[in-house]
Formats: sequence, structure tokens, C-alpha cells
Amino acid sequence: MNNSKLPTEVELIYEVMPCSAMRAAQEPSGTKHSCTYFRKWGAYHSYDYNADGPPPKPGIEQPSDYVGLANLTPEVLSGCRKSPIFVVGINPNLTGFDIRRKNSVYPLFDEYKQYAHYFRYRSTDKLEIPKDKFTALGGSNEEAPPLLSTDLNVPEQDGKRSIPLQLQQVTYYHELQKLLDDLAEEMGWTDHELKVGEDLSYGNMVACPSARWLTQKNDGYPGLEMTGTEVKEIVQECFHYRKYFLRQLFQSLPKIIMVVGATTARPFITALQDRFIQGNPQPEEKVKDLLSRKHVLKYGDLPDGTELTARVIFSEHITGNPANYKIVRAKILEQLVDEARNDRIVLNQNSRHLLRPKGSCVLCPMMEIGKCDYENELIPITDHPSLTADSPGMLLYEEKKAQLALMDTVKAKETATTEIWAEEPEDYKNNIE
Repeated sequence: MNNSKLPTEVELIYEVMPCSAMRAAQEPSGTKHSCTYFRKWGAYHSYDYNADGPPPKPGIEQPSDYVGLANLTPEVLSGCRKSPIFVVGINPNLTGFDIRRKNSVYPLFDEYKQYAHYFRYRSTDKLEIPKDKFTALGGSNEEAPPLLSTDLNVPEQDGKRSIPLQLQQVTYYHELQKLLDDLAEEMGWTDHELKVGEDLSYGNMVACPSARWLTQKNDGYPGLEMTGTEVKEIVQECFHYRKYFLRQLFQSLPKIIMVVGATTARPFITALQDRFIQGNPQPEEKVKDLLSRKHVLKYGDLPDGTELTARVIFSEHITGNPANYKIVRAKILEQLVDEARNDRIVLNQNSRHLLRPKGSCVLCPMMEIGKCDYENELIPITDHPSLTADSPGMLLYEEKKAQLALMDTVKAKETATTEIWAEEPEDYKNNIE
């Protein structure tokens, strides 16, 4: 891992997109990789863009063709890699598992650039086929996830199987947008354009989706719990060996990390505990207790002596336990406002978005998915005034090595135990999505 000269943000696109397929299909004969566990959650209706190459404009709502039922692709970070606010969950959600949302559709791209475009521009919504159209195309009322087995009957015309798509509201992401709006209101930023996907990104400690992180038997999800061996080997593979989450975190270097749910907080704190320079969070603390004080994580020191840090804000699960989240929401907003009032996050009056944190990024121009709207704000952590996709490869490699050097100082603790990565039932007490 990490040995190529590709910038981290580009390298992760090429590694994560095929990861699940390789673990399922390219293992030695007679062996079964624990990451195939996620296939127990079933196959879902999938789509591909109906033109080659990345779409010419931002957004996930693009002309698309129906592909059929397929297992889901692992996910990279959603949004701008240099968003100053980074929201962390345990693993990606799976809204289509809800019987009421079996008209959900998921991307199944065969081009890396399309995959990069989708996750760069995904914001507060996913996609679905309108319910009346879904029924007209043969969407079965008798099948339910995870046992969907019948493809839709989408007619072919001119070699394409075009399907109508519409945005599917995801409550979790829309609540994040409300936090941004309330932050702006508290700060008096009347002309802001703060947006999920631009000023706030969201990612996960494990890359593959499921309807919930399930480590114990549950009557609502029969047979879908992970075994102890699966928990250990999935965590070892994704979090510790491939380091997808940590590599993205140290490329992004956000000013604020928002950790959602006790299920996420426990392994996050355990892995990075030695890097907290304020707050001294403990893995088994309740979220409400963690929110009672300020937590600061240190990424490391730059050669010029600059100390890179992030405020860490812990949150109850937004949709898994909305009642508990409602209780602590004001405290979360208060901590976001505190960072803004102390100029840790700053509104750029020209772009009307938050200023980007330290460090370079070349994802959009290098993957040819769009221009970088923040190129003039990005300051490398190496001793170069600026870096772009057109910069000499050796300079980009120096920046990558500097990111990895910071990551290597973390010495993340081995956390691949069933106790540390156990689900916290309180996180799923009253799931609304």
C-alpha cells in the first residue's frame, strides 16, 4: 500500500473501487475472505451513466442506464477532499435495505473517472426510480432485501436501457446541511453558500456498506450479524492494512472531525488516543459526556514548526437514535460555532464557502472530473508555494510522503477486536432511515 507516486486522493480511487470485487473473486482457490460478509446484505438495482467518461457537470443526477441487480461497491469519501469539516461514521449506510425504499438504485461504474465524479459530487441525496415508474418496470411487491432476485424489465432502445431517476432524500445528510445552515446563522453569514459536499465531507472507517453495523444477533436482521472472525479480519484488512480511512484523513487534514455514534467513537478513540492533546477521551465514555469538554487531535508538526490539529466533536447517531441526537444537537452546534468564532474555520467572502485547510489536492483536475474551485486557497504542507495537477510528479510525491509521514507518527493502535468494534445498541434504538 501507498507505494505508488500517485497523489493519495487519486490513489484511493483506484484502490477502493475494485477492492470488494477482488476480495470476493481473486482470493486463492478454496479460501473465503471475510470481506465477502457484506454480500450477505444482498444485491440492489444498479445503474451506469449512459455515456463514456465522467459527466460534464457536477451532481449525481445524470442520464443513466439500468444495469441490473448487483452487489454494492465500496465507498470513498463523499465531497471535496479538502472540506474543513469531516464527518466520520462506522461504515456506509444502505437505505435500499428498507422495504419502503427498494426502488433505490446504486452506481455500478466501469470507469474510475465516473466513480470519482460520483463521490466527489454526492451531497445530501442518493438516487431512486420514481415509485410509479419502478412498478411499471416490474418492481416486485413480493421480493424484499436482502433477497431481491428479479431484474427490472427495462426496454432497450438504441442499445441503451435508460431509466428515469430522481434524488432520494437521505435524512442523515440533510441534517448535516441543517447544521451548516445553523452555523452560518449563528455567525451572521447571510450570504453564505455552505453545503454538504463542499464545506463538509463524510466518510467511514470501513468502506463497504450495510444497513447497520451488526455484531450481535438481531431479530430484525436474521442471519446478518458478523462473526467474531469476520469483525477482526474486516477491520484488519480495511482499517489497519489498507488504511483507507487514515490515508484519506491525513490527505484531507480537516479542521473539524465530527464522529457520529458511540459505535464509531470507540474504535476512533482507541486507534488515535495517543494523538489527543486535549480532552483525553476514553473509548467507553458516553457521547453526552464526551460532549461536555473540548477535544483536540494533533496530526503532527510541519518542518517549519507549525502544529496541525483538529477539533473533534462527538455526536449521537443522527438517524439511528434521533431522540438522543436531538438532546445533544445544541451542544454540537455550540462547538462548531466556537471553532468559527476562534477563526479555526473561516468564511471566504469571495467563494462564500469555508476556507480550505492546509495541504494540497489534485483529485478533480487529475481525474478530469472538473476544475478545482479552491485551487488558489490550497497551501501544501511541503515547502512549495502551490501544487496543481500540472506540477512535476516529484513535487506531488513529496507532498504525499509528507502526508504519510504525519500519518505514520500516529502509530494507530491495533483495534481489530470484537469488543472495540462492537455495535452500540443505543446507536440504533429508534432508527428512522
